Formats: sequence, structure tokens, C-alpha cells
Amino acid sequence: MTSEASDSTISFGADGLIPVVIQDASTNAVLMVGFMNELALQKTRETGRTHFWSRSRSKLWRKGETSGHEQAIESIFVNCERNSLLITVQQVGAACHDGFPTCYYRKVEEDGSLTVVRERWFDPADVYDTTDGESLEGRTRRWFGAYEYLRDNDLSEHSGTSKRLRDPGQAVHNRIADELRELAGVLTGEHRHSDLIEDVELEGSQSLYWLAIAAVKADVPWSELRPDRALISGDTSLPISSIARILQREAESWESPSTSGSELTARIHAAIALVAQAALAAHVPPITLIRRDLDELASKPYLQPYFF
Repeated sequence: MTSEASDSTISFGADGLIPVVIQDASTNAVLMVGFMNELALQKTRETGRTHFWSRSRSKLWRKGETSGHEQAIESIFVNCERNSLLITVQQVGAACHDGFPTCYYRKVEEDGSLTVVRERWFDPADVYDTTDGESLEGRTRRWFGAYEYLRDNDLSEHSGTSKRLRDPGQAVHNRIADELRELAGVLTGEHRHSDLIEDVELEGSQSLYWLAIAAVKADVPWSELRPDRALISGDTSLPISSIARILQREAESWESPSTSGSELTARIHAAIALVAQAALAAHVPPITLIRRDLDELASKPYLQPYFF
């Protein structure tokens, strides 16, 4: 192995850009192709996360800044002519903004037609622009912020949630365990109010409610919890019976002595992801659970100053 000159000798094009192939370090699948200028490459190396230059928007952007589907750098390679890069990454979530694990999800057939050969991992409408133009990031920020507002403003006279959030002695871990257990029961058919979809929406949104309460009571900020990323981390291949068993185990873990700090944040994030997994198993978009709780919150007169 020999050492050569630094990346100052990398040859950017006349437009100041260099094409970059992104490859999954675990599967070797080609995920996408983008372009970097010198600043994007600098940011990529400094942060360990891929940054690109958008030719259409004429701006720097970081992969995953909206979706949470970021790319952690493993290695950076340059070709023989030093005018293109190959970067291997650990991909979080799906690489393609169409919701597929790779941008190369269509095969060109002999007659020129296109065949989709990959399974879609998420609905872009749930991650980027939704029907009302709000991203998943923005929607979860607004949802989480409502609980922070109830904690920071004494509305106990009108809101049991506000009273609960402002009472440092009131534990909520057992309630999380109860809701996760009921959600598992919905999946197995042992706990039903209505049909599967309606019950998953009900018990799933209640589970997220208590998880949000736990986070806000512990002063965990949205930026550390990142519920938006948790909601899109599901695996559609898991059978519903397996998810129910995992939910049962997760419920039992919440009955143990409470944790704090980064460990608690990780536990809540993982539990949100598991609730989203249960929703996917019932063919319910996980964002539906947030929408349901947001609609309930927005209907409260005492929260009008927050929402409007």
C-alpha cells in the first residue's frame, strides 16, 4: 500500500462538481449517484455524513436532512483519473426519495419497458410533503412541541396531561407497558374494540402518547429523540405474530426500574419504532398515529395559543 497526494489533486469538472457513486458497505448495492463540489466533499469528510451539491436548487444539502435517512461514511475512493468518487456508507433507512432502498429499483427490459424489482420501504408522502404540505419532521416537531407546551405552561386546571407532565413524582413507565401490551393484544386478536386497523390506530396513538409524556417529563428534546426517524425505520417483512411477541417483551422491559439520560432516550426511540412496526403490520401508515393524536390535541381550546 502506497501513499499519494491529498484530495487537493481531485479533479473537479469545469462546473466545479465531481460525480459521486454511493454504495452500501454491507450489501455492495449501488444506492445513488450525486454530485459534490469542494465544500460538499469537505463537509462529508468533516461530519462523516454525505453532503451533496444540488444542481437544480443551487445549494448544499445533507443526505437525510429531511427524511432522517442519512449515510454514515465508511470509505472514500477516487477513480484512476481522479474525476469521480466512490463512497461506501452505512445507510439508515431507504436511500431513494421515492421510498425504495436504492434509487436503482427499476429494471430496463429488452423491449425498453421498466419493471419495479424492489419493494418500497416507505410512502414518500409520509416523509416529505404530505397532503397539507407538511413534512414528517415538521409534523412530529409540532406534535412533540404540544406536550412541551403543556409541560411549560400550567394548564392543570383544564388538562390532565399538563398536570401529569408537571408532576415530577408521577411515573408513567407502567402506563407505557400497559399500552404496548394492549397493542400486542390487538395484533394477536386478544384485545379488540373494533376492527384491526381502527384498534391499531387507537392503541398505537395511545402508546405514542405515553412515550411522548415519558420523553417530555425527562426533558428529552425532539432533536435527540428524533421520533420522525423512529417512525420510518420499520421492516415490512416481519410477520405480525413476531411483532406481537416483541411488543410483549418490550412491555415487560418498561416494568423494570426506570432509566434516565441517553439510555432512556434510546429506549423511547426504540419503542416508537416498534409501535410504527406494529402499524405497518396492520397496513396502517405510522404517520396516521401522529395525525390522530395531533387532531385530538388541536381540538383542545387551551392549546389554541400553541397551534394558532
